[in-house]
Amino acid sequence: MGFFGELLGAPDIHAQDRYVDDWLKGMERGIASATGIRVTVADALTAPGISGCIQVQSEDIAKVPLDLKRRTADGYQPATEHPLYSLLKFGPAPWLPPYKWRKALVHAVMAHGNQYSRAWRSEVGRIEKITPIQTGRCNMRWADDGEPFFDITSRTGIERNLSWQDVIHVAYRDCNDYAENGGIIGTSPIMQNKETVALMLAAERFAALFFANGAQPSMILEYDKALPNDAVAQRIRAGIERVYGGIDNKWKVAILELGMKMRETSFDPSKTQLVETRKLGAELACTMYRTPPHKIGLLERATNNNIEHQSIDYVTGPLSSLAKSIESAITVTCLTPAEREIYKVEHNLEGLMRGDLLSRYRAYAIGRQWGWLSVNKVLERENENKIGPEGDEYLVPLNMVPAGEDPMKDDAPQRDKAATADWLPGEVKWSAPAGMFRSFNPSKLNGCHRPPRLASVLGPKGEPLYLN
Repeated sequence: MGFFGELLGAPDIHAQDRYVDDWLKGMERGIASATGIRVTVADALTAPGISGCIQVQSEDIAKVPLDLKRRTADGYQPATEHPLYSLLKFGPAPWLPPYKWRKALVHAVMAHGNQYSRAWRSEVGRIEKITPIQTGRCNMRWADDGEPFFDITSRTGIERNLSWQDVIHVAYRDCNDYAENGGIIGTSPIMQNKETVALMLAAERFAALFFANGAQPSMILEYDKALPNDAVAQRIRAGIERVYGGIDNKWKVAILELGMKMRETSFDPSKTQLVETRKLGAELACTMYRTPPHKIGLLERATNNNIEHQSIDYVTGPLSSLAKSIESAITVTCLTPAEREIYKVEHNLEGLMRGDLLSRYRAYAIGRQWGWLSVNKVLERENENKIGPEGDEYLVPLNMVPAGEDPMKDDAPQRDKAATADWLPGEVKWSAPAGMFRSFNPSKLNGCHRPPRLASVLGPKGEPLYLN
């Protein structure tokens, strides 16, 4: 019997407790659905499909590197001189590892639609640490031009009118449907698909109650005479449920009184399609969060080929979009407009698309042969140590020429210059064996008369040799 039943002096009747419980449920937070189940984020996370999708994406984002890079003439280099570099790489706060912070960040974003982190700065505006704000403790509002302001509630009070330079706001499914003055705020997929989530919860609860009752359907007690009063009927029913109900009382022997008979109602579990309904709920959760089914263990239609392509599409699609949302939020809060032209925050998602060992080595061989990968670059991608300066050399195929040049052109002047660059005047580098023919290089005659040219051959270094 519930609290209100004892307070009002009502009899110990399960029906009254049920009605009171239903009334109390109306006071809970959440959105009512057609199934009668109120959908809350906490309840939705008990569905394996939803919690699996959130866990997979939060872990994938948290385990890839997040770096701050500086623009240079040759591209981008790690910006080790900026304080934000250390916060992103080694931890946003001394007690908070980067993996835990980003995993909790993505979990809150995907479950609630928004996540807020406090950016703490020194007196001169230098960013010192970043700490997450508990869900529900931050209230967001917008000025007339759409500029956001934040109010944070803590144990010591309310910190009001914080600007976008003080709070990192990461949104999921960004929209302005629930904002004001053109502001942008995230939306939770759980709240957008409340009926789908309620169906998942209803299927899970039905399965739990079915097996909690020992996988037995409801029973009917038959008695050929009228019972004295309702109190006797309630006592008999309560006694049967207490002694024989539940999975722990599955094999107990029932003892009936007054000539009663027990009859089971007809029930066919296959007609409820409970297994199919629960499996459908997991697939719908993948649709909600754009997660490949094999990521949460649904392998019915999975093959080795389509899993690889689905994984690539997963990284280039939903995961990269989530990564860009985090990068842009950190950039807006932690970098000034002038710094944004020099620095950029970027996730390195290449590790999630790494193929098997043979595929990677084939790709490295192609890059090495065509001259855009060096040995040290390959070792760096494989997390191996470099071999020294000789590993920075690039190979160029001999059969390739710069675009626009004639491959049939004989560049004799440059070849002659390179071949004779180290010759001294009058020095003889090579001569034919005696008795065959006499050779010399006319460019080394020091102004002497050049004999008539009869024929020309190339010496061992490519220099022209004239025969007479």
